[in-house]
Amino acid sequence: MSPDRTLTAAATATVVSDLHWASTSLFQLFVFWASEVEPDHGEIASWLSSTGRHLGEQAQSLKGMMPDSVLLADLTDFASPSPQAEEALGAVRSIRGSVVRLAIAQRVLLAQLSTACESLQQLATPHADAPLLRAIGFLLLDLGNDRERAERLFGSSHDPEVAQQLDRAVMEAENHLASAGGLVPRIALC
Repeated sequence: MSPDRTLTAAATATVVSDLHWASTSLFQLFVFWASEVEPDHGEIASWLSSTGRHLGEQAQSLKGMMPDSVLLADLTDFASPSPQAEEALGAVRSIRGSVVRLAIAQRVLLAQLSTACESLQQLATPHADAPLLRAIGFLLLDLGNDRERAERLFGSSHDPEVAQQLDRAVMEAENHLASAGGLVPRIALC
């Protein structure tokens, strides 16, 4: 960040790298989870697959946003922001159950990615960061639509036992990610 709280080229490289990593990681996670969905939850498998594809498309778009400079080579590798972030996402990946995974995807993973994007919108300036703002806008649009679709999949079921199970799983996933500073920890520091 520069002293006037705008994104520098180095900060932009970090932000783009972290968003790319998060989008790519969630794409891979959702595709994996879709392959493990129980047969009676086909609509969840469909949601995971389509949401994963959206994230994969957004990751490719973000890849093209990376500032091109030899001086920024350390920041342009699209690697995990930290080993802890990878470990936390690995722990979340191992949580079982299709409906549970849907809740984690919607209420934790996409929510944290949305929050990071919204934070970046506050930092980016239209005259300097227009392409980044446009990419974030498209990502937020997909995230909003996908989260809304997921919420509809929960349906009108008000089974208290299921609700408690989902709440516990969401809390477990949040705790794993909190140990790493969140899904996109360096963006939270901006």
